[in-house]
Amino acid sequence: MNSYDFVHLVLLAVGGGISGRTKLQKTIYFLGILTGNLDELGYRPHYYGPYSATVGDAVARLKALNFVQESSLHTGVVDDSGFEIARHDFLLTDEGKRIAKQKSDQYPAVWKKIQGSVTRFKQGGDLDYMKMSVAAKTFFMLSAAGRPATTLELSESAKKLGWNPKPQEINESIDFLEKLGLAAKK
Repeated sequence: MNSYDFVHLVLLAVGGGISGRTKLQKTIYFLGILTGNLDELGYRPHYYGPYSATVGDAVARLKALNFVQESSLHTGVVDDSGFEIARHDFLLTDEGKRIAKQKSDQYPAVWKKIQGSVTRFKQGGDLDYMKMSVAAKTFFMLSAAGRPATTLELSESAKKLGWNPKPQEINESIDFLEKLGLAAKK
């Protein structure tokens, strides 16, 4: 199983689509963790938290094959840099669903693991993309530290990576990570 097939199966398992680039990246990040496939996905620190060019390439390939349709919703709002804020949604096409179902038959053990991880992920709660981004940053920092850390320590680690989550956001993200079984409060 390669990262391209993993992304394709994740999209099928979450119901066929994900709204937003950041939410797509973070959903696949957490499902990579929960399934034990994170190492193959190539996540690195990025402005909105862990980002994977490998996942981005997989989505681009799925789009090129017409297995995924990307649409954008323009808000009319301009950010501080002068760029319009837009949300990009990703939805499996009928052909994309058909091929993903074939892959699920081809990789039944992986498919079962992805389905179980999606169920566990959804039990953590439906976070918006910003909260999910902070949760991904928090987990990334905890993993890098290799030990429990206080909110203050996580805030300091975040600054070193160019991130600036508020202590309350870190605490909320730890609540989410606890629900996933990925962290525990001290």
